[in-house]
Parts: sequence; C-alpha cells; structure tokens
Amino acid sequence: MAAPAAGRTGLTLFRIAGIRITLDFSWFVVFTLVLVALAVGYFPRNFPGHDTQAYWLAGLAATLLFFTSVLLHELTHSLVAKRNGLEIPEITLFIFGGVAKMGEEPKDPRVELKVAIVGPLCSFALAAFFGLAKGVLAGFASALTVAVAGYLAWINLALGFFNLIPGFPLDGGRVLRAILWWRTGSQTYATKVASDIGKGFAVALMLLGALQIFAGALINGLWLLFIGMFLRSMSAHGYEELVIRKALESVPLREVMVREVVQVPPDLPISQLVQDYILRYGYRGFPVAEDGRIVGVVSLNEVREVPRPRQDEVRVRDIMLPLSEDLIIDPEATLAQALARMLKSGEERLLVMADGRLTGLITKTGLLRFVQIKQVLGEAAA
Repeated sequence: MAAPAAGRTGLTLFRIAGIRITLDFSWFVVFTLVLVALAVGYFPRNFPGHDTQAYWLAGLAATLLFFTSVLLHELTHSLVAKRNGLEIPEITLFIFGGVAKMGEEPKDPRVELKVAIVGPLCSFALAAFFGLAKGVLAGFASALTVAVAGYLAWINLALGFFNLIPGFPLDGGRVLRAILWWRTGSQTYATKVASDIGKGFAVALMLLGALQIFAGALINGLWLLFIGMFLRSMSAHGYEELVIRKALESVPLREVMVREVVQVPPDLPISQLVQDYILRYGYRGFPVAEDGRIVGVVSLNEVREVPRPRQDEVRVRDIMLPLSEDLIIDPEATLAQALARMLKSGEERLLVMADGRLTGLITKTGLLRFVQIKQVLGEAAA
C-alpha cells in the first residue's frame, strides 16, 4: 500500500465505498503479458491435450481473477484505513500490481499495523479459498478449470508472502515500521530503517535480475530488474515524503501562500487567457472570479484539452473546475494539511479562503520550492 499520484493518468472504472478504482494505462501492458504467458506458456506446458481456444479462455479467466485478487488486497487495506479515519480517495491498478492512494499517513503505529497486515491476510484467505475450490472442482470440472483454481491459489500465496518482506513500502515494511514506531516513538526513525531495508531488498532483486539476464532468461531478468528499480524508487520516495511532511507540519499556510492572486473572468476566451495571463505571468493556473466572487479554477490541464482552432470561441467558464471543497483550504491550516489536501484531490493548487473571501493561493510547486529552500538553509546551518 502506497501513495502515488496516479489518478490523473488512468481510466476510472467505478467506486467502492467512495474509493475511486482506476486502471493506469500501463496496466494494459502487464494484463496482456500475463494473459499471453498463461494462455501460450503455462497452461499448454503443464496441462497438455486441450485446444487453443480452451487455453485462451483459461488464461483470460485466470488473469481477470488474478487482478481481482490484487484489487481485493488493496481494497482490504483501504477499508480498514477508512474505518480508522484515513482518507483513501483512489486505488490504482498498474504495471506492477496495485496501490492505494492515501490522503495522509497514519498518526498512530497501531493503525499503521492494522492497515498494513490485512493485505497479506486477504491474500492468504484468497489462496485458501481457491485451494478449497480446486479440491471441490476436481470431482466434476474440467482439468483446465481446476488448473485455473490451482494457479490462483498459488499466485495469491506468493503475493501474500512477497508483500510480507520487511522492506518499505511493501506491507511487511509497513508492519516493521509500525513495530519500530511503537517501540521508539519515532515515526521518522522507523521509516528510515524500513526504507533502508526496502532499498536493500530492491537492490537484491536488481542483481538477481541481472544474473538471470546473463544466464539467458531475458524476460524474467528484465522483469525482476524493473520491479527492483521501482521498489527502490518507492522506498526512497516514502522516506523523503515523510521528511517533507514533518518539515511542513509546523509552518502556517499564510506564511508561504501567494497573497497577490491574479484572477481571470469566466467569459474570457481561451486564446486570450493563454496570451494575456498564462504567457504573461508564467502561472499554470488561475482562480476564476465573477462579480467579485470566486466561481472556479482554470489551469493548463484544462486549456490543453481545447483544440487551437476553437480557442477563440471557447470561454473560461466552459472548461474551468467549479468551486468545490476540494479546491479550498483555510488560511489557518498548515502546509502539511495543504499537501495532504492536494494528494487527496489530485489538484496542484488550492484557494486559501476565509468567510467566502479569497485571501491567497498555494501551489504544489510553491510547496516543493519552500521545502528545497528549507533543506538548503538547513544544510548550510549544519
């Protein structure tokens, strides 16, 4: 379970308990690879004697049920997190499996432990279910149907044990972090230890992948190499994100927000928005004001969707994001709260408003710039 910013580059499927379920576009790549590997390799090699169509149907069923298992694993994390007061806006299935996007980190090691451990437990429960199904089906179903159940029992068991490896951001790493946090009282220290173990495990995977490539197993070797690179990046990112959150917790929003905010009218043509505002000021987004009242936000993300020939006729009000709670934050909030709100909503800027009046603007770019400056000053002071 992790907190990547993934919702904007995928295909939203549906919602479960208020959680958006999204397919990242990279998911289609791994779905195809798993399907082909099962339908052309695994099932024909281990269960000969069936026709091609049967193998493809078995491969399709096993692949769909495998990713359903991954979704259930992440959904279990998310539902326990929500039950303990954490915001989980989205679950994304992507090339390396699935991740639940957390709006904030747990504030208590006991919550962290409960949220982390239920994922592997779900995988083990699914392994037991499919193992039982294999035994029941063996009496009357076809050999391929039994094989699909057996494959799903094995893959869920493997998924559960893999996630229990004590390296952050894997579930086992989060369990380790929770235990160390509980014993030492320091979330930062616990995260650093779990992150270092995660990076060590990632390097081991990369070395194993390189050895397999040299041994002639190119596909398996590349797969392990890419997984190792991904886990190493996520391990480092998890610790860096916590350090950033800690650095922002004590800083009031009003000390960093932009006070002189440039606003645009809703009836402005997009071509004029680009020329007179985006290019002139160099900002990527602007509040939209009508009769002195903020009605929405417009940014480059929306402008890009308008074909150039239509930019003279399309108006700002046609593409702006209407004002909502996700876009607003109180001036008494901290920068850490602003960052959590951005991660939850996926927005890159928030309107700082008090009593319905705009008092400032905070952007993700501004937050990161503030953190970088603080780190430089901190290193200089050291």
